[in-house]
Order: sequence, then C-alpha cells, then structure tokens
Amino acid sequence: MTPAPIIPVDAQPMRTLTLSMAVMCYLATLALGALMLVEAAVSQWTSGIASEITVQVRPLSTRDTDHEVNEALRILSTTKGVSSVRKLDSTAAGELLKPWLGEIRMFDELPLPVLIAAAVDQHEPPDLAALQKRLAEKVEGASLDTHLRWQSQLVRTAATLHRLSIAILALIALSATGLVVFATRSVLDANRHVIEVLHLVGAKDSFIARAVKGRFLKSAFFAGLVGTVGGILTFALMGAFGAPVGDARLAEASTNLLIAPPTVALATYLVFFLVPVCATFLSLVTAHLAIMRQLRGT
Repeated sequence: MTPAPIIPVDAQPMRTLTLSMAVMCYLATLALGALMLVEAAVSQWTSGIASEITVQVRPLSTRDTDHEVNEALRILSTTKGVSSVRKLDSTAAGELLKPWLGEIRMFDELPLPVLIAAAVDQHEPPDLAALQKRLAEKVEGASLDTHLRWQSQLVRTAATLHRLSIAILALIALSATGLVVFATRSVLDANRHVIEVLHLVGAKDSFIARAVKGRFLKSAFFAGLVGTVGGILTFALMGAFGAPVGDARLAEASTNLLIAPPTVALATYLVFFLVPVCATFLSLVTAHLAIMRQLRGT
C-alpha cells in the first residue's frame, strides 16, 4: 500500500499556485517573445538604414535642376564605397511623403527635391564627410542624409524596450517568489497536524522538506510548461490569423519567430523553454528556504 503524500494532491494552495505560476510563465513567454521580435526588427531596420544613403537636390531658380542631378549622380557613381546609385522618380517621392502629406495628385507641380538613393558597401563604406563636402562644392542645393539620426533613435528605442522587458521579467519573478512563499506557509499550516506526527515519530526536517519540495517541483514545472506552450501558441496564432491590431508585418514577424532556419529556431525555442526551467528552479529554492524556516518555528 502506497503511503499518502504529506500534501494532498488536491490541496487548494497548490492548485492556486499552479494556476498563478502558469499565468506568470505565459506572461514571461510573451515578454521574451516581444523582446526577440523587437531585437529582430531593429536589427533589420538598422541594417537597411546603414546600407543606404540619400542625396536631396533642391530645385533652384538660378540653376538647371537636371544638370545638378546629373552631377550628383556622377559624384556618387565615382565615390569609392558606393555600390549602386538610382534616382527616385516623383511617384516614389510621393510615396515617401504620403504619411505626412496624404494623397496629393499634383506632385509634379510642387517644387519637391529630387531624391537619389545610393547603396553603401558595408565592408568598405565611403568617407561620408568627404562626400558631403564634395557634393556641397559641386552641386548647389544638394544635401546628404546618412540616416544616422534615425539609426541612433532606433537603437535607443530598442535599448529602452529591452530594459522594460527585463523589468517586467523581474517583476514576474518577484511575484512568483511571493506566491511560492505564501503557498508554502499555507500548505504547512493546513497540514500542521501531519508534520507534528512526523516529528513525534522521529522524522527530521530535511525528510519533511524533501517530501514537500517534491510537490512544489512538479507543480512549478507543470505550470511553467503550460504557460510556455500557451505563449508559443499565442505567437503561432498571431502569425496564422494576424495580429490583434491588424498589422500584417507583426503577423509575419511572429511567424518568422517560430518558423526560422534551424539554428535560429533552436535558439528561440531554447530561450522559450528556459521559462519552465527557471520557474522550477525559483520555486524549488524559494520553497526550500520557506519550508526550512517554517519547520524551525514549529
């Protein structure tokens, strides 16, 4: 006949702890996934920004704009480190201005600057200061935009979101610690008579602690696994049916987070499944300290 466990299987504090831990692990998985999405997006955006520079040639009444544009094209084409050059037509310029000006049909009648996009060799970039000086000397109305300001803003935003995600994970861990301590005390108080009987028959605190910690170990691992799988399924649903805000790019990023090249996917899933491992470890250590402290006071 198998002896009954010290903590009943259907103990209310353990059920509450399991449910709460599952929710916290779900939120932790979402926070980790959001952090990876942000880092991937910023990496993609900054690499795209760093790989291209833009030259604007403003139309001047005293100069022939076509001549100035051709001169700017010649300078860019002969600059070391510039791999390709292309002039953007008025339609492309209109698409760039649409977020700020909306739909305007008469772009040709507006004195819009001519935009020239130049691809930069990442391994051997050009001397941007020298290029800017050369354009200023040879082309009137020309200005060079290296997009460094946007890149630095993206990096700062990513760093802020990274710190915010870390803070959220820390708060989740702190809340989980408090829950484990509360559940431990509740369980031991509810089964005080059992513990007293065990003490009377000679059971040591270490024996009781091992029996109680085993229950916490199973509950924490199960809750962590359920929460992590729930978080992964959330990203999968976002990728399959679209993000709640209707952003197709977010849905695509969610899909790419889970379906990626083997090395990238392996790292992603390893990060996700660190959640149940950390939840189990946190629960085990916290429960051990709380149990031993409680038993010494009995």
